[in-house]
Amino acid sequence: MNHQLVNDILSHHFASTAVQKTQTIQRLWSGYGEIAKYSVSEQSLIVKRIDLRHGKKGDVQHPRGWHSDFAHQRKLSSYHNELLFYQQLAPLTTPECRVPELYIGQGEPEHLILVMEDLDALGLDLRFEHAHITDNEGQTTLTLAAMSPIADSVIKWLAYFHAQFMQAPALTSVNISQQWPQGSYWHLATRPDEYAKMPNSSLKQAAVYLDRQLQDATFQTLIHGDAKIANFCFGQENGEIAAVDFQYCGRGVGIVDVVYFLGSAFSSKTLTDYAPLLLDNYFTHIRHALNDRFEQVQLDRLEQEWRGLYCVAWADFERFLMGWSPDHHKLHTYSRTQTTLAIPPY
Repeated sequence: MNHQLVNDILSHHFASTAVQKTQTIQRLWSGYGEIAKYSVSEQSLIVKRIDLRHGKKGDVQHPRGWHSDFAHQRKLSSYHNELLFYQQLAPLTTPECRVPELYIGQGEPEHLILVMEDLDALGLDLRFEHAHITDNEGQTTLTLAAMSPIADSVIKWLAYFHAQFMQAPALTSVNISQQWPQGSYWHLATRPDEYAKMPNSSLKQAAVYLDRQLQDATFQTLIHGDAKIANFCFGQENGEIAAVDFQYCGRGVGIVDVVYFLGSAFSSKTLTDYAPLLLDNYFTHIRHALNDRFEQVQLDRLEQEWRGLYCVAWADFERFLMGWSPDHHKLHTYSRTQTTLAIPPY
């Protein structure tokens, strides 16, 4: 871990020798680097350091055993994609879809360094790794009453983020398409190994059809691409929220983010009971966010199209899981029900 590299960058940028690493927050997936807190003249900062040599050294330790040169290149591309997001797209976000400010984005021959504001220090210090609602299918971590405002704040953040970039010039004027013309970490083009591992099934046969449904949708925006509940930071006050981790941000339909968030936060039974309400809330928020740009007929078409793609997005994610981790806890009754709705009869 090259701490001196980070110290030198921070010292130079902030013109201070009072640089100290105060906490390692986490190692990056498969050991590609780390996220850490640094103090510079008593200002707390977040530093994300990516080791670009990692996969070449043969030391990748994927938690589920997945690694290949293709996967390594996808991972490197995602980190460059995140840097591009913070440099060119993050400044276009609004307070309703807050993201951390980037202070330094630097590419070294062997590292990428992102230095960002510390959301914890700004009061957004609540995290929820697992927020499954009480039921007989999983562990209890939050009651429905406690989870409801948290979930709606994420839904609102997603709606305003999607609205901000809906059919927007940023989709073409920013050269993000070079790396992630299609957002999310599991879409079909990025997962040939997992697709090959899938058992033969109607879902596997429908994989290309499902992917085309999402890619060919009329209404396209930027999606977060990894909108699990763990990637949102909450404040003590209701509604305070920001999102992090934009490696897989790219073009797509907003309902993909909604589906992934719901799957990260709720169990099968709770989804059956609660997802329709959150889906209604999402479209209420996005209609409000787009009200000054879209005519009523456009809003109606948007909602109709994306509601129709809800089950398609579930099926597309289930396709990934069936190849990547067929015993995953997210493969449950609700997911399979949505997948069945999405697969055309042959």
